[in-house]
This record gives sequence, C-alpha cells and structure tokens, in this order.
Amino acid sequence: MSGRAVWLALVGCTWLAAVASAGDFEGIIVLKETSGGDTAQQQWLFKGNALRFEETGSDANQSAMIFDAKKQVLYSIHHDEKIYLEISTAAPSSPPQAFDDILITKTGKRDKVAGYPCDVYNVKDRSDGSTGEFCIAKGVANAALFGMMTAQAGGSSLWPGWMREMFKDGGFPVKGVDRDAQGKEEAHWEAVKIEPQALPDRLFVPPADYQKQDMAVVRPE
Repeated sequence: MSGRAVWLALVGCTWLAAVASAGDFEGIIVLKETSGGDTAQQQWLFKGNALRFEETGSDANQSAMIFDAKKQVLYSIHHDEKIYLEISTAAPSSPPQAFDDILITKTGKRDKVAGYPCDVYNVKDRSDGSTGEFCIAKGVANAALFGMMTAQAGGSSLWPGWMREMFKDGGFPVKGVDRDAQGKEEAHWEAVKIEPQALPDRLFVPPADYQKQDMAVVRPE
C-alpha cells in the first residue's frame, strides 16, 4: 500500500466519529491522475463542514459523494438513476483500520503545486514493499475532510501521529506517486487547479428531484 493507496484507504474506509476543527477553505481542487495508462480527472469541492467528490470528463462515472460532517451523513449520488443513498456516519461501521505496516517519513523537502506550497512525505508499506511519496498542502481542505480522517481510528486521539500532522489545518495531498516493490511507477496524481471561490449550498445536498433509495434494497444478501 503506497502513497496513493494510503490516501484512498483513508477516504474510502473512514466514517466520522466527531466533527473536528480544521481549515475553512471554500472552493475547488481538481486532480489529474494517471494509472495503468489511463488518465482521469477528479474534482473536490469544499464548503464549511461539507465536501463533495466526483470524477469529471467524458469518461467520468455518473455519480458523486457528499459528506456533511455536522450532520454526520454521507450521501452517495447516482445521476443516471436520479437516486441517492443516505449513510449515517455517527459511529464507525467497521473496526478501525490498522496502519502498523505503513511507514511515513517527512522528508523536509518542499514543493509547489497549483501555486500552493506543500511538504513532501515518503511512504513505505512494509507488508509488500511498495513505496511512494505525496505532498501535503495546508489550508486547502475543511472540517469535513478532517472529520473523515478522524473517524478512521474512532477519534483523533487514536490516530497515528503522522495522520494527525498531515490532515490538521486543512491538509490535502495535492501531488503524489505510487511505486510497486520493484520501484516501478503504478500511478501518479497532481492538482491542476486549486481555486478558492464561493460555492452554492445546493452542491452539498442531494438534488431535490432525486429519490432516496432504501439501503436494504442495495445491501447484498
């Protein structure tokens, strides 16, 4: 599990345990990612205690994710069917993920991405030998992202120290690369735009004409 994989694991597996204080950035971050010869573009929108994530472009999935840290709710939006799922994140739905095999080192190096300075970290997964690096910019995320990270361990006091350092104060990984155990690049990503701007509240709630889908309908037997 290298740099990008660590980031995806954090975002994909975390649920909010408590709303935490973090950066108050409002605006858009656009990431360009290349993996396996394919390139995709992702868009992150931040406002107050909420965030929205979706892919963009012609090949993008017709879906979005909205997370509201204050309400402790995650919405999974499906545009093609005009439905959404509402998932409570008031308590973790699974045991905290262990990061004992993940070694994170702050290199002391700095970079600049999309006009924002960032700190470079090296990452190594001792379980499979994969490595990577990513660059964390401060002040470009918000309480919603910080809250998602907090819940990974059931509360910020149980985080590994490197998680607390990276994601406090609006930390966001604006650039990174993954390599396998042989040092071959598997994926890389970089923010191509970080734009503070006022965003309408409607972007952070399900569309009014979408139908709420009962979780029992989609839960596997």
